Amino acid sequence: MVTQTPQKKLQISIILFLCLVFNILIFPQTVDSLSGYGRLVVIIKGFENDNGDCRFALDNSKSVYESEDSVWIGKELPIKNKEAVVTIDSLKYGVYAIRVYQDKNKNNKLDSDILGIPTENYGFSNNASGWFGPPSWDKAKFIFNKPELIMEIDID
Repeated sequence: MVTQTPQKKLQISIILFLCLVFNILIFPQTVDSLSGYGRLVVIIKGFENDNGDCRFALDNSKSVYESEDSVWIGKELPIKNKEAVVTIDSLKYGVYAIRVYQDKNKNNKLDSDILGIPTENYGFSNNASGWFGPPSWDKAKFIFNKPELIMEIDID
């Protein structure tokens, strides 16, 4: 039978404590940290003018984000002083992505030219951009896990 000295027990306790601290610091995103609710404030900047509306889409999954005909939360925002602002209270912590565009002529779609290049300004969370289409979910997604997050999106 092996007996442990008090010094050995202390060493084991310190090692276990350091492992716990290391785990919390390296992997802070636990299930518990995604179980709350908070406020998301999004400020959309860079409009050339106040014409039309800003169309806002908050998506809660890759499949919704990549869908052309669905959004999780959609809003029509007024543009004032070349800016639009939206506040979402009681948003569940999680992973989201945002898509916005200026609907200058209020026809409820992002207009494009013959080549498919958008003729109306648009933007994404993380100010992500993509080649020949919208940025991927991985570029646009963000983790919402605090009581209040203020995010700015610059449209092009």
